[in-house]
Amino acid sequence: MLRIHFSSQDWERLRVVSKPDPMWEIVLSLYMLGAASDELVFGQWRQRALARIPPESRILLDVVPSQGYSPDFLSPLVGGEDPRDGIDAVLNTPRQRVAEELDLRFGKGLRPPWADALARKDGAAVRTLGRSMRTYFDVALRPYWGYISQIAERGATSIGGAAEGPVSAILRLKDQPSVRRAPRTTVELAYGNDQDLDLRGRGLVLIPAFFCAINPVTFHDPSLPPVLLYPVGHKPVSFLTRAAQGTGPTEEVLRRLFGRTRASVLRTLSDRIRTTGELARTLGISMASASEHASLLRAAGLVASERYGNTVRHRLTPLGLEFLYQSR
Repeated sequence: MLRIHFSSQDWERLRVVSKPDPMWEIVLSLYMLGAASDELVFGQWRQRALARIPPESRILLDVVPSQGYSPDFLSPLVGGEDPRDGIDAVLNTPRQRVAEELDLRFGKGLRPPWADALARKDGAAVRTLGRSMRTYFDVALRPYWGYISQIAERGATSIGGAAEGPVSAILRLKDQPSVRRAPRTTVELAYGNDQDLDLRGRGLVLIPAFFCAINPVTFHDPSLPPVLLYPVGHKPVSFLTRAAQGTGPTEEVLRRLFGRTRASVLRTLSDRIRTTGELARTLGISMASASEHASLLRAAGLVASERYGNTVRHRLTPLGLEFLYQSR
């Protein structure tokens, strides 16, 4: 049971956000990878992610177990829809906190060799963790991030209506003047273990979580910023199927689409995002040609492109992934 203790000031500082948090989604999706739960919704994604994440990123499956405690420092609240700043915050976590939280995760007994190195903030271990998190996000989450954001936003906007759940219960209490004026109110929610969260006037941030299975989630350490991740709910069908649904390429685009180079571009993007320059170097073509192929694939709905400073980064959309998957 999770007991959240509200003061009158906390009701005024209660905030609901509409976007998923990439760092929390990394952690929650790792839980989902390790647990054979919600097979209908997540089973296809689980198989695909496990087949595609590289060996280096599999250390994350050790640090985040299928159930139980995982280190709080893995999910800093920095905002934004890209995990880059969050991963930087993870890598800059003070050494003492990293060591203490790894002790909570593994205990004092047998642990993976890399855990001791990370507890010492060994440079190579820290860099390995950063690469592992970036690669994992690019392979397991980024191709579906648009859909994840859409479902999370839908969940956030529906909680004030007829939807039932922990967040709806909290919002209903907030709307009661007698509760808002009370010196102290305690809300009890189903939870994986027995825990108290005393807000102490800090307020509470409610965040929709795509990979949150059944019960809400919060930090283990009550001194950290108060946050509650809550499940958004899923239809009983593979979310990859739903993510891949949408308007496909037009007949005109299809006639121009199939060619060796464009197929190579798709295959090159199947493992991670790449810049236009990286596509050009990998395929041995000019920058202009790489940009043109990416543009056409984008028009077909198979590739999404985002500008970062002076570079443009390309990734497969869920439709592009499904296209490659079905073509094999």
